[in-house]
Amino acid sequence: MAFTRSSTGHSKPRIQLNISTEPERRRTAKTTTTTTSRRHGHMTAQPATHHHRKPHLKDKIQGAAKKLNGTLTRRPGKKAAGTRQMRGTDGKGSRAKRI
Repeated sequence: MAFTRSSTGHSKPRIQLNISTEPERRRTAKTTTTTTSRRHGHMTAQPATHHHRKPHLKDKIQGAAKKLNGTLTRRPGKKAAGTRQMRGTDGKGSRAKRI
C-alpha cells in the first residue's frame, strides 16, 4: 500500500531551491598564447601551434596498424604512437638540415 505524505505526518512544504534556469553566458574573449620569433630581421607574433607534417598514405596505413595493435594488446602508448603517425605529429622529419 502506498503512503502519502499527509498520512505519514511528513506534510511539511517541500523546499524549492532558487536555481536559475536561464543558460549560462560564455565568455567571448579568448586568450591566445603568442610566441615571437626573429626571422628575416624583424619580429613576428605567431600563435603557438603544434607543428606537423603532411602525412602520406603510407603513414596513415602504418599508423592505423600501430593503433590497432596498441588497442588489441591494451598498450595505450602504442595506440597513441599510431594516432600521432596518422596525424603527422610524430616528429618524423623534424631533423631538417640547418643552413
